[in-house]
Amino acid sequence: MNELQRTEYLTALGITSYMPRFHLPLAPESTQAELPPAVEETSEVAPAAAIMAAVGAASAPPAMESTRPARPEPVPEISRVIGSITTETRAPHAQAKPEPVVPSPQINPFVLSCWWLGEEVLAVDSREPGSALPVESLFGNIARALDWHQLPTARDKFRWPLAENPFAAAAGAAEARDTCSSWLEAAVSRRPAKSIWLMGQQARDYCAPRVFENDVADWNGVQLIAMPSLSEMLSEPLRKRDVWQLLRKLYPEQTRR
Repeated sequence: MNELQRTEYLTALGITSYMPRFHLPLAPESTQAELPPAVEETSEVAPAAAIMAAVGAASAPPAMESTRPARPEPVPEISRVIGSITTETRAPHAQAKPEPVVPSPQINPFVLSCWWLGEEVLAVDSREPGSALPVESLFGNIARALDWHQLPTARDKFRWPLAENPFAAAAGAAEARDTCSSWLEAAVSRRPAKSIWLMGQQARDYCAPRVFENDVADWNGVQLIAMPSLSEMLSEPLRKRDVWQLLRKLYPEQTRR
């Protein structure tokens, strides 16, 4: 196989062949590749011209008539005719209108603090970064009011966005919903809980595996409960009363006393 055939095979396979312009370090010396044999060009114009000249001489008219200039026959404009036929028969292509891409609305960074109380509750609380409020003390008081303060506890924290890149597009609500809901499913599979408290707007909007119609919903046998965040209850103390009424309705045995 010579170099021309090798290049044609590579082109047919979709492989681009190239060679360096300069001698690369530690590379072997370049050698002349085998080229295809040269093909001698044979011209058949002269014999054909001789035959046409002989035929023309045999059928030539008398000298008197040969002096008249031959009137050129009109040659049809084949290209124009073919082009007009092709234009008339060509089916018009429908121009596909690109659908406008609706950007996902950007959201502010937030933090989700999680507490497990045994296998009873997984509380997911929404917090703004930098807020210095005694949220852990308030959650401890809620657990004590439900008589769950002696259960084994575990904690976790989730930050959104996962990593801030100034050169990339800002993360939107759709990305936050996909990431936070997947994180919550993984957390429940790691430590099961009978109830999940989604405390605050971020926890409810981005972590809920389903859309809330009321404050309470069911998700694969797990009770989803929406309530204000601990920061909201500390900033607006009157909201504690609504949360306590909801807990008394959902946990009558724990709040009987």
